[in-house]
Amino acid sequence: MGSSIFMDFEGFADVQKKLLEETSEAELKKLNKKIIRASQEQGAEIIKRNLPKSVDLEKSGPQRSGKVRKTPSDHAVNTIPIDNIKSSNGQTFGFIGWRPSDNEENFYAKFFEEGVEEHTTPYNYNRKVPRIKKLGLFNKANKEVVSFVNEIGLVEYQKKLEEVFGSDNQ
Repeated sequence: MGSSIFMDFEGFADVQKKLLEETSEAELKKLNKKIIRASQEQGAEIIKRNLPKSVDLEKSGPQRSGKVRKTPSDHAVNTIPIDNIKSSNGQTFGFIGWRPSDNEENFYAKFFEEGVEEHTTPYNYNRKVPRIKKLGLFNKANKEVVSFVNEIGLVEYQKKLEEVFGSDNQ
């Protein structure tokens, strides 16, 4: 699982309108991407602090009996996916984490978000698959990232306002 980051400032419509009159849409899009990229990196750092990491990489990853086991090349905490930034309908957004359809070598890390109940599966010779505790790391990180987006967004837009209108107009 992962976390999406959206930027939406309340009461910012008038300032944004004035900025659009004085600067190009491309400049503002670039500024928004800078803010979202910094927020994605901040979100990944927050998740890294809490995502479980095995002491021995050789024992990391899914454990399957009777099948050749492929050891990941690195711990999941070091390979948290950060998607490209996208824009749609005037919104800029980015995604951090593993999507449900991911099958990369650290795909198992997505199970820590929602957890997995103990169960059996024919793919594991009907042996019990242990329960994975729900950590909800991306949901928790999302709350911190929202405040980070607001902080960095205000700083970056303040710089842009000073550049466009001069430091006298605040």
